[in-house]
Amino acid sequence: MLDKNISWKTLSEPDGTWLNLTKLAIACQELHKKKQLPDYTLFDSEMPGADLFNAQARLESGVTPEDPTQQMLVSQYPNNTAEAQWVRRVHGLDYCHVKLNRQPTGRVVKNHFDHNGTMFTNHLRDHPQQDFGTQDVVKVIHFLTDWRVGQVFMFGREAITGWRAGEALTFPWYMEHSTANASEAHERELLFIAGVRWPKPL
Repeated sequence: MLDKNISWKTLSEPDGTWLNLTKLAIACQELHKKKQLPDYTLFDSEMPGADLFNAQARLESGVTPEDPTQQMLVSQYPNNTAEAQWVRRVHGLDYCHVKLNRQPTGRVVKNHFDHNGTMFTNHLRDHPQQDFGTQDVVKVIHFLTDWRVGQVFMFGREAITGWRAGEALTFPWYMEHSTANASEAHERELLFIAGVRWPKPL
């Protein structure tokens, strides 16, 4: 199941919900646990220019929209922007949707599975004849600020702290995740990237 390339289009419901995706993600995560695979992979990357990711941010809620403790400041960068072009180059992606997330102190985003609905909708608009599958989806978190005490990201059974600005990590599309910023005074800033990487011809 983990190595099957299942069409993303088949995982969306006509009413806009993602019940099929959630069911599949739960099953994949259980198999992932049984195989004792790592829940994320951290690696060195690079920092963008200081003036690149500076679009106007707006408050966006997490999993439960009515819960103000889940709100973050978010700027979005579709695939055709200069910001997304930088992300595609750095992370070797063919298509992506990027969010800059600034999490204020005292905010928590509860555990959830990503549907990647914005990327899916944009890709369908830009490439109506081209579908992508679960094996083509790449999830990246690219840290823009150094870790501070009280900040944490959680993936499945694992948690990450101690990151440095310019580091990044990948995690499987089906991995449940959450985040919290319990630091005294430091916002946490990162790029949350949903992308597609097509298999390279042999």
